[in-house]
Amino acid sequence: MATPNMYRLVANLKYWLVAGVTTAAGVGLLYVSGIAWFKKHESLGTLANQLGGLLIASVALATIWDLVGRRSFFLEMLEVLKLKHDIHLSGLESVSTDYSKVVDWDACLGSAKKVDVFAAWATTWRNTNQVKLQNLVSQSDAKLRVCLPDPNDPACVRLLATRFKSMSAADVRTKLNEAIDGYKQLDGNSRSGRVEIYTTPVFRAFTAYRIDNRFVVTLYHHKDSRSGSVPAFTCHQGGSLYGFFEDDLEGVLSASVKVYP
Repeated sequence: MATPNMYRLVANLKYWLVAGVTTAAGVGLLYVSGIAWFKKHESLGTLANQLGGLLIASVALATIWDLVGRRSFFLEMLEVLKLKHDIHLSGLESVSTDYSKVVDWDACLGSAKKVDVFAAWATTWRNTNQVKLQNLVSQSDAKLRVCLPDPNDPACVRLLATRFKSMSAADVRTKLNEAIDGYKQLDGNSRSGRVEIYTTPVFRAFTAYRIDNRFVVTLYHHKDSRSGSVPAFTCHQGGSLYGFFEDDLEGVLSASVKVYP
């Protein structure tokens, strides 16, 4: 048997006590407004009559709110608070259908010290942020790690060609080799150790960028046409989403082959 909530019982008791007193006062005012003295003082009688009716109507409205409105509002607030709590636990920061706007790339890359790239090739992203990436790898305490599909793995290349239907296996292999060379060039081929490139046969289900303590993740289309926007979101370190993508990335990197330096 459930233990009664004493605070709720006390609150309900107070409410019904106040409601009873207010109703009694309203009925009393309605009654006295009709006695002879108030008939001789018509303005005061009218005031007492209206005040009595107002008190009774107020109690009726308050009772309806207590029985229906307050409980509905309480349930709605529980849903909102639960959603807020879930978002807090996940570490979700922002959501968009435009990866270029889901985060301020200039600000993030401009102050970054460690960047990880997990993508098919991310050529557009690399070209757009080339200056920022070159500035990043020019710093002695910075590191850029890139994990790309293995261009020498036939199954991986074939899967990518299947996803990007307008490309042949040869096109995919060329694209991957160009990506590897493009990321090498950020280091000036100096083998400074600040740029690391890995290849793996793991097929991409999403693109992820880790910038210091934040992940930026974009999803892929599964329809034949790749036109249109795709969902993208950011999450910060300490949240369950960040933990998932961190474990996933580190797991892939640990089983990958370093091809540079």
